[in-house]
Amino acid sequence: MDTTQGQRQASDTPSGAAQTFAPESYSNYLEDVFYPQAGGSATIDSPAMRQALLEVPVDHSSVPALLPVPMSAPVWTPDEAVSTTSVDLFAPVVEPAPSVAPATPPSKPPVALPTAPAPRGRHSVRPPMQRGLASRGGSTRRGDVAITIAGIGLGISLGLGVSSAVAGLNFPGGYFLAASIFSALAGTYLCLALLLLISRLPWLEREVGHDRMIMLHRKVAPYSLLLIGLHAVFSTLGHAAGSVSGAPAAFWSLVTQTEWMVPATVALVLMISLGVMSYRKIRSKMKYETWWVAHLYFYIAVALAFGHQIALGPMFVTNTLQRYFWIGLYVFVAVMIFVNRFWNPYMFSRRHDLRIAAVVPESADVTSVYISGEDLDLIKARGGQFFQWRFMTRHYWWQAHPYSLSASPNPSWLRVTVKNLGDQSASINQLRPGTRVWAEGPYGIFTAAQRSTERITAFAAGVGITPIRAVLDDLPPTTDVTVIYKVSETNSAPLKAEMDHIAAAYGWKIYYLEGPRELHPMTPDYLYSLAPGMGRSDVYICGNDSFTDSVIKAAQAMGVPDRRIHHEAFSF
Repeated sequence: MDTTQGQRQASDTPSGAAQTFAPESYSNYLEDVFYPQAGGSATIDSPAMRQALLEVPVDHSSVPALLPVPMSAPVWTPDEAVSTTSVDLFAPVVEPAPSVAPATPPSKPPVALPTAPAPRGRHSVRPPMQRGLASRGGSTRRGDVAITIAGIGLGISLGLGVSSAVAGLNFPGGYFLAASIFSALAGTYLCLALLLLISRLPWLEREVGHDRMIMLHRKVAPYSLLLIGLHAVFSTLGHAAGSVSGAPAAFWSLVTQTEWMVPATVALVLMISLGVMSYRKIRSKMKYETWWVAHLYFYIAVALAFGHQIALGPMFVTNTLQRYFWIGLYVFVAVMIFVNRFWNPYMFSRRHDLRIAAVVPESADVTSVYISGEDLDLIKARGGQFFQWRFMTRHYWWQAHPYSLSASPNPSWLRVTVKNLGDQSASINQLRPGTRVWAEGPYGIFTAAQRSTERITAFAAGVGITPIRAVLDDLPPTTDVTVIYKVSETNSAPLKAEMDHIAAAYGWKIYYLEGPRELHPMTPDYLYSLAPGMGRSDVYICGNDSFTDSVIKAAQAMGVPDRRIHHEAFSF
Protein backbone atom coordinates (compact mmCIF):
# COMPACT_ATOMS: atom_id res chain seq x y z
CA MET A 1 0.00 0.00 0.00
CA ASP A 2 6.77 1.80 1.59
CA THR A 3 4.19 0.08 2.43
CA THR A 4 4.22 2.66 0.44
CA GLN A 5 4.10 5.23 -1.48
CA GLY A 6 4.83 3.42 -1.16
CA GLN A 7 7.13 2.80 1.48
CA ARG A 8 6.79 -0.80 2.02
CA GLN A 9 10.43 -1.55 0.10
CA ALA A 10 15.12 -2.08 2.20
CA SER A 11 18.33 -1.88 5.97
CA ASP A 12 19.00 -1.42 10.39
CA THR A 13 21.33 -0.67 13.09
CA PRO A 14 21.43 -3.65 15.40
CA SER A 15 24.53 -5.17 16.84
CA GLY A 16 26.41 -7.98 15.16
CA ALA A 17 24.83 -10.63 17.37
CA ALA A 18 21.13 -10.78 18.18
CA GLN A 19 20.36 -8.52 21.11
CA THR A 20 19.21 -9.77 24.51
CA PHE A 21 15.83 -8.55 25.76
CA ALA A 22 14.73 -8.42 29.38
CA PRO A 23 12.11 -11.04 30.32
CA GLU A 24 9.80 -8.24 31.49
CA SER A 25 9.38 -7.07 27.88
CA TYR A 26 6.00 -5.57 27.10
CA SER A 27 5.44 -4.16 30.59
CA ASN A 28 5.83 -0.33 30.44
CA TYR A 29 6.42 2.45 27.97
CA LEU A 30 7.95 5.87 28.39
CA GLU A 31 5.41 8.60 29.04
CA ASP A 32 8.01 11.19 29.96
CA VAL A 33 9.80 10.61 26.68
CA PHE A 34 6.56 10.45 24.72
CA TYR A 35 5.16 13.64 26.26
CA PRO A 36 8.13 15.93 26.91
CA GLN A 37 7.52 19.03 28.99
CA ALA A 38 8.05 22.46 27.53
CA GLY A 39 11.67 23.29 27.06
CA GLY A 40 12.71 20.80 24.41
CA SER A 41 13.43 17.09 24.31
CA ALA A 42 16.60 15.08 24.52
CA THR A 43 18.04 13.18 21.60
CA ILE A 44 17.28 9.51 22.10
CA ASP A 45 19.75 6.79 21.28
CA SER A 46 18.29 3.95 19.22
CA PRO A 47 19.35 0.97 21.44
CA ALA A 48 17.95 2.50 24.61
CA MET A 49 14.76 3.66 22.95
CA ARG A 50 14.27 0.27 21.32
CA GLN A 51 14.59 -1.45 24.70
CA ALA A 52 12.14 0.96 26.31
CA LEU A 53 9.57 1.13 23.57
CA LEU A 54 9.23 -2.63 23.54
CA GLU A 55 8.08 -2.43 27.17
CA VAL A 56 4.38 -1.81 26.61
CA PRO A 57 1.29 -3.30 28.25
CA VAL A 58 -0.22 -5.78 25.79
CA ASP A 59 -2.69 -8.50 26.68
CA HIS A 60 -0.84 -11.74 26.14
CA SER A 61 -3.04 -13.78 28.42
CA SER A 62 -3.47 -16.36 25.68
CA VAL A 63 0.25 -16.46 24.93
CA PRO A 64 2.69 -18.44 27.09
CA ALA A 65 5.21 -16.43 29.07
CA LEU A 66 8.42 -15.78 27.18
CA LEU A 67 10.89 -18.43 28.32
CA PRO A 68 14.65 -18.35 27.85
CA VAL A 69 14.48 -20.49 24.72
CA PRO A 70 17.75 -20.62 22.79
CA MET A 71 17.30 -18.98 19.41
CA SER A 72 18.50 -20.19 16.07
CA ALA A 73 18.64 -17.40 13.49
CA PRO A 74 20.23 -18.82 10.33
CA VAL A 75 22.01 -16.43 7.97
CA TRP A 76 21.85 -17.65 4.39
CA THR A 77 25.21 -16.78 2.92
CA PRO A 78 26.13 -16.49 -0.80
CA ASP A 79 27.63 -19.97 -0.91
CA GLU A 80 24.35 -21.29 0.53
CA ALA A 81 25.99 -22.32 3.76
CA VAL A 82 24.03 -21.61 6.90
CA SER A 83 25.69 -20.11 9.95
CA THR A 84 23.79 -20.09 13.23
CA THR A 85 23.99 -17.78 16.21
CA SER A 86 22.46 -19.14 19.45
CA VAL A 87 21.56 -16.71 22.21
CA ASP A 88 20.21 -17.18 25.73
CA LEU A 89 17.66 -14.46 26.30
CA PHE A 90 18.78 -14.00 29.92
CA ALA A 91 22.49 -13.99 29.19
CA PRO A 92 24.48 -10.81 28.54
CA VAL A 93 25.27 -9.94 24.94
CA VAL A 94 28.42 -11.78 23.85
CA GLU A 95 30.90 -10.90 21.17
CA PRO A 96 29.70 -11.83 17.66
CA ALA A 97 31.00 -14.88 15.87
CA PRO A 98 34.10 -14.32 13.73
CA SER A 99 32.03 -14.50 10.53
CA VAL A 100 29.88 -11.57 11.63
CA ALA A 101 31.19 -8.00 11.75
CA PRO A 102 31.28 -6.68 15.32
CA ALA A 103 28.72 -4.10 16.33
CA THR A 104 29.64 -0.45 16.01
CA PRO A 105 29.87 0.96 19.54
CA PRO A 106 27.39 3.73 20.35
CA SER A 107 28.72 7.25 19.92
CA LYS A 108 27.60 8.22 23.44
CA PRO A 109 26.10 6.53 26.51
CA PRO A 110 22.39 5.66 26.35
CA VAL A 111 19.98 8.18 27.79
CA ALA A 112 18.58 7.30 31.21
CA LEU A 113 14.88 6.67 30.69
CA PRO A 114 12.24 7.45 33.34
CA THR A 115 9.30 5.29 34.34
CA ALA A 116 6.03 6.14 32.58
CA PRO A 117 2.39 6.27 33.71
CA ALA A 118 -0.43 4.34 32.06
CA PRO A 119 -1.70 5.10 28.53
CA ARG A 120 -3.91 8.13 28.10
CA GLY A 121 -7.69 7.84 27.83
CA ARG A 122 -10.85 9.90 28.03
CA HIS A 123 -13.20 7.13 29.16
CA SER A 124 -13.74 6.72 32.90
CA VAL A 125 -14.96 3.17 32.35
CA ARG A 126 -12.67 1.64 29.78
CA PRO A 127 -13.84 -1.32 27.71
CA PRO A 128 -11.34 -4.17 27.44
CA MET A 129 -9.08 -4.33 24.41
CA GLN A 130 -10.78 -6.58 21.88
CA ARG A 131 -8.04 -7.04 19.28
CA GLY A 132 -6.58 -10.30 20.57
CA LEU A 133 -5.12 -12.90 18.27
CA ALA A 134 -6.46 -13.06 14.73
CA SER A 135 -8.84 -15.79 13.69
CA ARG A 136 -8.54 -17.38 10.28
CA GLY A 137 -10.35 -16.81 7.01
CA GLY A 138 -11.63 -13.89 4.92
CA SER A 139 -14.67 -13.06 2.83
CA THR A 140 -15.38 -11.57 -0.61
CA ARG A 141 -19.15 -11.11 -0.33
CA ARG A 142 -18.96 -7.33 -0.13
CA GLY A 143 -16.83 -7.19 -3.26
CA ASP A 144 -19.39 -9.29 -5.12
CA VAL A 145 -22.19 -7.02 -3.92
CA ALA A 146 -20.27 -3.91 -4.98
CA ILE A 147 -19.61 -5.29 -8.47
CA THR A 148 -23.28 -6.20 -8.84
CA ILE A 149 -24.44 -2.74 -7.80
CA ALA A 150 -21.91 -1.09 -10.12
CA GLY A 151 -23.07 -3.22 -13.05
CA ILE A 152 -26.71 -2.34 -12.40
CA GLY A 153 -25.81 1.35 -12.18
CA LEU A 154 -23.95 1.20 -15.51
CA GLY A 155 -26.94 -0.46 -17.17
CA ILE A 156 -29.30 2.23 -15.85
CA SER A 157 -26.94 4.97 -16.98
CA LEU A 158 -26.76 3.60 -20.52
CA GLY A 159 -30.53 3.16 -20.53
CA LEU A 160 -30.95 6.89 -19.98
CA GLY A 161 -29.69 7.63 -23.46
CA VAL A 162 -31.70 5.11 -25.45
CA SER A 163 -34.72 7.25 -26.25
CA SER A 164 -32.65 10.33 -27.12
CA ALA A 165 -30.27 8.32 -29.29
CA VAL A 166 -33.09 6.62 -31.20
CA ALA A 167 -34.93 9.90 -31.71
CA GLY A 168 -31.89 11.50 -33.38
CA LEU A 169 -30.99 8.70 -35.80
CA ASN A 170 -32.90 10.30 -38.70
CA PHE A 171 -31.01 13.58 -38.45
CA PRO A 172 -27.72 14.24 -40.30
CA GLY A 173 -24.91 12.66 -38.30
CA GLY A 174 -27.49 10.95 -36.10
CA TYR A 175 -25.52 7.74 -35.72
CA PHE A 176 -22.43 9.66 -34.67
CA LEU A 177 -24.47 11.61 -32.13
CA ALA A 178 -26.02 8.37 -30.78
CA ALA A 179 -22.55 6.90 -30.33
CA SER A 180 -21.52 10.15 -28.66
CA ILE A 181 -24.37 9.87 -26.15
CA PHE A 182 -23.58 6.29 -25.13
CA SER A 183 -19.82 6.84 -24.91
CA ALA A 184 -20.41 9.97 -22.77
CA LEU A 185 -22.73 8.18 -20.37
CA ALA A 186 -20.48 5.13 -20.01
CA GLY A 187 -17.28 7.16 -19.79
CA THR A 188 -18.65 9.56 -17.18
CA TYR A 189 -20.12 6.72 -15.11
CA LEU A 190 -16.72 5.02 -15.08
CA CYS A 191 -15.08 8.31 -14.04
CA LEU A 192 -17.43 8.47 -11.05
CA ALA A 193 -16.64 4.82 -10.31
CA LEU A 194 -12.93 5.69 -10.35
CA LEU A 195 -13.53 8.36 -7.73
CA LEU A 196 -15.52 5.94 -5.58
CA LEU A 197 -12.72 3.36 -5.77
CA ILE A 198 -10.33 5.86 -4.16
CA SER A 199 -12.89 7.38 -1.78
CA ARG A 200 -11.85 4.92 0.98
CA LEU A 201 -15.24 3.22 1.44
CA PRO A 202 -14.62 1.48 4.81
CA TRP A 203 -17.09 -1.38 4.39
CA LEU A 204 -15.45 -2.32 1.07
CA GLU A 205 -11.82 -1.50 1.88
CA ARG A 206 -11.80 -3.81 4.90
CA GLU A 207 -12.76 -6.83 2.83
CA VAL A 208 -11.44 -6.25 -0.68
CA GLY A 209 -8.27 -4.41 0.34
CA HIS A 210 -7.00 -0.96 -0.53
CA ASP A 211 -4.39 -2.20 -2.99
CA ARG A 212 -6.95 -4.26 -4.94
CA MET A 213 -9.21 -1.24 -5.23
CA ILE A 214 -6.29 0.85 -6.48
CA MET A 215 -5.40 -1.85 -9.00
CA LEU A 216 -9.01 -1.91 -10.20
CA HIS A 217 -8.88 1.90 -10.42
CA ARG A 218 -5.85 1.62 -12.71
CA LYS A 219 -7.50 -1.02 -14.90
CA VAL A 220 -10.74 0.91 -15.32
CA ALA A 221 -9.11 4.33 -15.89
CA PRO A 222 -7.93 3.72 -19.51
CA TYR A 223 -11.43 2.62 -20.55
CA SER A 224 -13.06 5.69 -19.06
CA LEU A 225 -10.52 7.93 -20.79
CA LEU A 226 -11.05 6.11 -24.10
CA LEU A 227 -14.82 6.51 -23.89
CA ILE A 228 -14.56 10.21 -23.04
CA GLY A 229 -12.20 10.70 -25.98
CA LEU A 230 -14.59 8.85 -28.31
CA HIS A 231 -17.42 11.06 -27.07
CA ALA A 232 -15.48 14.13 -28.19
CA VAL A 233 -14.68 12.57 -31.58
CA PHE A 234 -18.24 11.36 -32.26
CA SER A 235 -19.73 14.69 -31.21
CA THR A 236 -17.42 16.52 -33.60
CA LEU A 237 -18.20 14.16 -36.50
CA GLY A 238 -21.93 14.38 -35.81
CA HIS A 239 -21.92 18.18 -35.95
CA ALA A 240 -19.64 18.17 -39.00
CA ALA A 241 -22.13 15.93 -40.88
CA GLY A 242 -24.77 18.65 -40.62
CA SER A 243 -22.57 21.45 -41.95
CA VAL A 244 -20.50 22.19 -45.03
CA SER A 245 -17.36 22.81 -42.99
CA GLY A 246 -14.98 20.04 -41.98
CA ALA A 247 -14.40 18.40 -38.61
CA PRO A 248 -11.80 20.93 -37.33
CA ALA A 249 -14.17 23.83 -37.98
CA ALA A 250 -17.05 21.93 -36.38
CA PHE A 251 -14.95 21.24 -33.28
CA TRP A 252 -13.92 24.90 -32.99
CA SER A 253 -17.53 25.97 -33.38
CA LEU A 254 -18.64 23.57 -30.66
CA VAL A 255 -16.03 24.82 -28.22
CA THR A 256 -16.39 28.55 -28.80
CA GLN A 257 -20.10 28.94 -29.50
CA THR A 258 -21.76 26.39 -27.21
CA GLU A 259 -22.34 27.03 -23.53
CA TRP A 260 -20.32 25.00 -21.03
CA MET A 261 -18.05 23.63 -23.76
CA VAL A 262 -14.95 25.60 -22.75
CA PRO A 263 -14.80 24.01 -19.26
CA ALA A 264 -15.67 20.64 -20.81
CA THR A 265 -12.72 20.97 -23.19
CA VAL A 266 -10.43 21.89 -20.30
CA ALA A 267 -11.68 18.77 -18.51
CA LEU A 268 -10.85 16.64 -21.56
CA VAL A 269 -7.32 18.06 -21.75
CA LEU A 270 -6.78 17.42 -18.03
CA MET A 271 -7.97 13.83 -18.30
CA ILE A 272 -5.74 13.10 -21.30
CA SER A 273 -2.75 14.66 -19.54
CA LEU A 274 -3.36 12.58 -16.40
CA GLY A 275 -3.74 9.47 -18.52
CA VAL A 276 -0.34 10.07 -20.10
CA MET A 277 1.25 10.78 -16.68
CA SER A 278 -0.18 7.54 -15.32
CA TYR A 279 1.63 5.46 -17.91
CA ARG A 280 3.83 3.15 -15.86
CA LYS A 281 7.21 4.19 -17.29
CA ILE A 282 6.40 7.86 -16.78
CA ARG A 283 4.88 7.33 -13.35
CA SER A 284 7.96 5.46 -12.14
CA LYS A 285 10.08 8.58 -12.70
CA MET A 286 7.80 10.83 -10.66
CA LYS A 287 7.99 11.63 -6.98
CA TYR A 288 5.04 10.50 -4.93
CA GLU A 289 4.11 14.11 -4.08
CA THR A 290 4.05 15.09 -7.78
CA TRP A 291 1.88 12.14 -8.69
CA TRP A 292 -0.45 12.80 -5.74
CA VAL A 293 -0.95 16.49 -6.55
CA ALA A 294 -1.42 15.78 -10.27
CA HIS A 295 -4.25 13.39 -9.51
CA LEU A 296 -6.11 16.07 -7.61
CA TYR A 297 -6.78 17.62 -11.01
CA PHE A 298 -8.92 14.62 -11.90
CA TYR A 299 -11.48 15.84 -9.35
CA ILE A 300 -11.42 19.23 -11.07
CA ALA A 301 -11.85 17.63 -14.49
CA VAL A 302 -14.91 15.63 -13.43
CA ALA A 303 -16.46 18.75 -11.91
CA LEU A 304 -15.78 20.88 -15.00
CA ALA A 305 -17.46 18.32 -17.25
CA PHE A 306 -20.67 18.29 -15.21
CA GLY A 307 -22.16 21.55 -16.52
CA HIS A 308 -22.25 20.63 -20.21
CA GLN A 309 -23.79 17.24 -19.43
CA ILE A 310 -26.81 18.73 -17.67
CA ALA A 311 -27.17 21.73 -20.02
CA LEU A 312 -26.65 19.95 -23.36
CA GLY A 313 -27.42 16.25 -22.85
CA PRO A 314 -30.74 15.60 -24.63
CA MET A 315 -31.74 12.91 -22.10
CA PHE A 316 -31.33 15.41 -19.25
CA VAL A 317 -32.80 18.46 -20.96
CA THR A 318 -36.07 16.69 -21.80
CA ASN A 319 -36.46 14.39 -18.78
CA THR A 320 -36.44 15.80 -15.26
CA LEU A 321 -36.30 12.40 -13.54
CA GLN A 322 -33.22 11.35 -15.51
CA ARG A 323 -31.58 14.70 -14.77
CA TYR A 324 -32.15 14.23 -11.03
CA PHE A 325 -30.77 10.69 -11.20
CA TRP A 326 -27.56 11.95 -12.82
CA ILE A 327 -27.20 14.80 -10.36
CA GLY A 328 -27.77 12.30 -7.55
CA LEU A 329 -24.84 10.18 -8.76
CA TYR A 330 -22.54 13.19 -8.59
CA VAL A 331 -23.81 14.20 -5.15
CA PHE A 332 -23.42 10.66 -3.80
CA VAL A 333 -19.81 10.41 -4.99
CA ALA A 334 -19.00 13.89 -3.63
CA VAL A 335 -20.47 13.04 -0.21
CA MET A 336 -18.52 9.75 -0.03
CA ILE A 337 -15.29 11.55 -0.86
CA PHE A 338 -15.90 14.29 1.71
CA VAL A 339 -16.94 11.92 4.49
CA ASN A 340 -14.24 9.28 4.00
CA ARG A 341 -11.31 11.44 2.88
CA PHE A 342 -11.84 14.48 5.09
CA TRP A 343 -14.47 14.20 7.81
CA ASN A 344 -13.64 10.73 9.12
CA PRO A 345 -9.86 11.35 9.27
CA TYR A 346 -10.49 14.68 11.02
CA MET A 347 -12.77 13.12 13.62
CA PHE A 348 -10.45 10.12 14.06
CA SER A 349 -7.41 12.31 14.67
CA ARG A 350 -9.34 14.69 16.92
CA ARG A 351 -10.82 11.84 18.99
CA HIS A 352 -7.46 10.16 19.55
CA ASP A 353 -5.30 13.31 19.69
CA LEU A 354 -2.52 11.64 17.73
CA ARG A 355 0.97 13.08 18.23
CA ILE A 356 4.51 11.99 17.52
CA ALA A 357 5.89 10.40 20.66
CA ALA A 358 9.40 9.51 19.55
CA VAL A 359 11.54 9.34 16.42
CA VAL A 360 14.03 6.48 16.58
CA PRO A 361 16.72 5.89 13.93
CA GLU A 362 16.95 2.24 12.94
CA SER A 363 19.87 2.78 10.54
CA ALA A 364 21.30 5.47 8.30
CA ASP A 365 18.24 5.41 6.03
CA VAL A 366 15.48 3.78 8.11
CA THR A 367 13.56 5.53 10.89
CA SER A 368 10.76 4.41 13.22
CA VAL A 369 8.12 6.92 14.30
CA TYR A 370 6.13 6.18 17.45
CA ILE A 371 2.72 7.85 17.58
CA SER A 372 0.84 8.18 20.84
CA GLY A 373 -2.70 9.27 21.56
CA GLU A 374 -5.82 8.79 23.63
CA ASP A 375 -7.80 5.55 23.70
CA LEU A 376 -5.58 3.81 21.15
CA ASP A 377 -6.97 0.47 22.30
CA LEU A 378 -10.27 1.46 20.67
CA ILE A 379 -8.70 1.71 17.21
CA LYS A 380 -9.85 -1.22 15.11
CA ALA A 381 -6.55 -1.93 13.39
CA ARG A 382 -4.45 -5.05 12.96
CA GLY A 383 -0.84 -5.76 12.27
CA GLY A 384 -0.11 -5.49 8.53
CA GLN A 385 -2.57 -2.67 7.87
CA PHE A 386 -1.55 0.86 7.01
CA PHE A 387 -2.75 4.41 7.46
CA GLN A 388 -2.46 7.51 5.32
CA TRP A 389 -0.33 9.68 7.62
CA ARG A 390 -0.32 13.46 7.52
CA PHE A 391 2.30 15.09 9.77
CA MET A 392 1.05 18.56 10.65
CA THR A 393 4.19 20.58 10.11
CA ARG A 394 4.66 23.69 7.98
CA HIS A 395 6.08 21.70 5.07
CA TYR A 396 4.13 18.44 5.22
CA TRP A 397 0.60 19.22 6.42
CA TRP A 398 -0.76 18.99 2.87
CA GLN A 399 0.82 15.60 2.10
CA ALA A 400 -0.69 12.24 3.03
CA HIS A 401 1.64 9.25 2.79
CA PRO A 402 0.76 5.55 3.18
CA TYR A 403 2.96 3.84 5.76
CA SER A 404 2.36 0.40 7.24
CA LEU A 405 2.27 -0.31 10.94
CA SER A 406 5.53 -2.03 11.87
CA ALA A 407 4.12 -3.43 15.12
CA SER A 408 0.64 -4.52 15.97
CA PRO A 409 -1.40 -1.72 17.63
CA ASN A 410 -1.37 -1.54 21.42
CA PRO A 411 -2.90 0.84 23.99
CA SER A 412 0.24 2.97 24.20
CA TRP A 413 1.46 3.70 20.69
CA LEU A 414 1.30 3.03 16.99
CA ARG A 415 4.54 2.64 15.06
CA VAL A 416 5.59 3.07 11.44
CA THR A 417 9.07 2.33 10.10
CA VAL A 418 10.03 4.34 7.04
CA LYS A 419 12.89 4.05 4.55
CA ASN A 420 14.42 7.14 2.98
CA LEU A 421 13.26 7.10 -0.65
CA GLY A 422 14.18 10.70 -1.41
CA ASP A 423 10.80 12.42 -0.98
CA GLN A 424 9.03 13.24 2.30
CA SER A 425 10.49 10.04 3.72
CA ALA A 426 13.95 11.66 3.58
CA SER A 427 12.86 14.12 6.30
CA ILE A 428 11.06 11.69 8.60
CA ASN A 429 13.99 11.66 11.00
CA GLN A 430 13.62 15.43 11.43
CA LEU A 431 10.11 15.21 12.88
CA ARG A 432 9.91 16.28 16.52
CA PRO A 433 8.00 14.75 19.42
CA GLY A 434 4.73 16.52 20.08
CA THR A 435 3.92 17.13 16.40
CA ARG A 436 0.24 16.59 15.71
CA VAL A 437 -0.65 13.77 13.30
CA TRP A 438 -3.69 13.19 11.12
CA ALA A 439 -4.34 9.58 10.20
CA GLU A 440 -6.70 8.09 7.65
CA GLY A 441 -7.36 4.40 7.99
CA PRO A 442 -6.72 1.65 8.81
CA TYR A 443 -6.61 0.17 5.32
CA GLY A 444 -5.57 -3.14 3.84
CA ILE A 445 -6.30 -6.83 4.34
CA PHE A 446 -2.68 -7.94 4.68
CA THR A 447 -3.39 -9.36 8.12
CA ALA A 448 -3.15 -12.61 10.04
CA ALA A 449 -6.92 -12.95 9.77
CA GLN A 450 -6.59 -13.79 6.05
CA ARG A 451 -4.74 -17.05 6.65
CA SER A 452 -6.49 -20.39 6.19
CA THR A 453 -3.82 -22.66 7.72
CA GLU A 454 -1.71 -22.74 10.88
CA ARG A 455 1.52 -22.65 8.87
CA ILE A 456 2.97 -19.34 7.64
CA THR A 457 5.82 -18.74 5.22
CA ALA A 458 6.56 -15.00 5.06
CA PHE A 459 8.80 -13.24 2.56
CA ALA A 460 10.14 -9.71 3.00
CA ALA A 461 12.57 -7.56 1.05
CA GLY A 462 14.27 -4.74 2.91
CA VAL A 463 11.85 -2.43 4.69
CA GLY A 464 9.06 -4.69 3.47
CA ILE A 465 9.67 -6.48 6.77
CA THR A 466 7.57 -3.84 8.56
CA PRO A 467 4.07 -5.23 7.89
CA ILE A 468 5.39 -8.79 8.21
CA ARG A 469 6.77 -7.89 11.64
CA ALA A 470 3.35 -6.52 12.63
CA VAL A 471 1.46 -9.55 11.30
CA LEU A 472 3.58 -11.84 13.48
CA ASP A 473 2.23 -10.08 16.58
CA ASP A 474 -1.28 -11.32 15.80
CA LEU A 475 -0.40 -14.98 15.23
CA PRO A 476 -1.03 -17.60 17.92
CA PRO A 477 2.26 -18.88 19.35
CA THR A 478 1.46 -22.40 18.12
CA THR A 479 1.63 -21.25 14.48
CA ASP A 480 4.46 -22.76 12.45
CA VAL A 481 6.26 -19.69 11.03
CA THR A 482 9.18 -19.37 8.64
CA VAL A 483 10.38 -15.90 7.65
CA ILE A 484 12.65 -15.45 4.61
CA TYR A 485 14.13 -11.98 4.76
CA LYS A 486 16.05 -10.56 1.75
CA VAL A 487 18.57 -7.96 2.95
CA SER A 488 21.57 -6.11 1.60
CA GLU A 489 23.52 -6.72 4.80
CA THR A 490 22.34 -8.87 7.68
CA ASN A 491 23.78 -6.60 10.37
CA SER A 492 21.92 -3.56 9.01
CA ALA A 493 18.59 -5.26 8.32
CA PRO A 494 15.62 -3.18 9.56
CA LEU A 495 14.11 -4.49 12.82
CA LYS A 496 16.57 -7.39 12.94
CA ALA A 497 16.82 -7.39 16.73
CA GLU A 498 13.04 -7.58 17.11
CA MET A 499 12.73 -10.35 14.54
CA ASP A 500 15.43 -12.38 16.30
CA HIS A 501 13.69 -11.84 19.64
CA ILE A 502 10.34 -13.05 18.30
CA ALA A 503 11.94 -16.06 16.61
CA ALA A 504 13.64 -17.00 19.87
CA ALA A 505 10.49 -16.58 21.97
CA TYR A 506 8.28 -18.83 19.86
CA GLY A 507 10.76 -21.16 18.16
CA TRP A 508 10.05 -19.70 14.73
CA LYS A 509 12.61 -19.79 11.92
CA ILE A 510 14.07 -16.76 10.18
CA TYR A 511 16.53 -16.80 7.27
CA TYR A 512 18.47 -13.72 6.19
CA LEU A 513 19.27 -13.81 2.45
CA GLU A 514 22.23 -11.48 2.23
CA GLY A 515 23.67 -9.98 -0.94
CA PRO A 516 22.45 -9.40 -4.51
CA ARG A 517 19.34 -11.13 -5.79
CA GLU A 518 21.37 -13.29 -8.20
CA LEU A 519 22.71 -15.21 -5.21
CA HIS A 520 19.22 -16.02 -3.95
CA PRO A 521 16.91 -16.82 -6.88
CA MET A 522 13.27 -17.05 -5.87
CA THR A 523 12.83 -20.42 -7.57
CA PRO A 524 10.78 -23.36 -6.27
CA ASP A 525 13.88 -25.50 -5.64
CA TYR A 526 15.69 -22.78 -3.74
CA LEU A 527 12.69 -21.87 -1.64
CA TYR A 528 11.96 -25.52 -0.90
CA SER A 529 15.44 -25.82 0.59
CA LEU A 530 14.52 -23.04 3.04
CA ALA A 531 10.86 -23.84 3.67
CA PRO A 532 9.98 -27.45 2.80
CA GLY A 533 6.44 -26.95 4.08
CA MET A 534 5.75 -23.89 1.93
CA GLY A 535 3.32 -25.79 -0.31
CA ARG A 536 1.06 -26.37 2.70
CA SER A 537 1.43 -22.83 4.04
CA ASP A 538 -0.21 -19.46 3.76
CA VAL A 539 2.36 -17.29 2.00
CA TYR A 540 2.75 -13.61 2.95
CA ILE A 541 4.87 -11.41 0.67
CA CYS A 542 5.99 -7.83 1.11
CA GLY A 543 8.56 -6.17 -1.12
CA ASN A 544 9.06 -4.44 -4.44
CA ASP A 545 7.15 -5.55 -7.53
CA SER A 546 9.84 -7.79 -9.01
CA PHE A 547 10.47 -9.56 -5.69
CA THR A 548 6.75 -10.07 -5.11
CA ASP A 549 6.13 -11.37 -8.63
CA SER A 550 8.99 -13.88 -8.42
CA VAL A 551 7.82 -15.26 -5.07
CA ILE A 552 4.22 -15.53 -6.28
CA LYS A 553 5.31 -17.53 -9.34
CA ALA A 554 7.43 -19.84 -7.19
CA ALA A 555 4.61 -20.33 -4.68
CA GLN A 556 2.17 -21.20 -7.45
CA ALA A 557 4.67 -23.66 -8.92
CA MET A 558 4.94 -25.28 -5.47
CA GLY A 559 1.18 -25.84 -5.38
CA VAL A 560 0.07 -22.96 -3.18
CA PRO A 561 -3.43 -21.86 -4.31
CA ASP A 562 -4.03 -18.18 -4.96
CA ARG A 563 -6.34 -17.87 -1.95
CA ARG A 564 -3.36 -18.68 0.32
CA ILE A 565 -1.01 -16.13 -1.28
CA HIS A 566 -1.29 -12.76 0.47
CA HIS A 567 0.45 -9.64 -0.78
CA GLU A 568 -0.18 -5.98 -1.36
CA ALA A 569 0.92 -3.66 -4.17
CA PHE A 570 2.99 -1.00 -2.45
CA SER A 571 4.15 1.12 -5.40
CA PHE A 572 1.99 4.14 -6.27
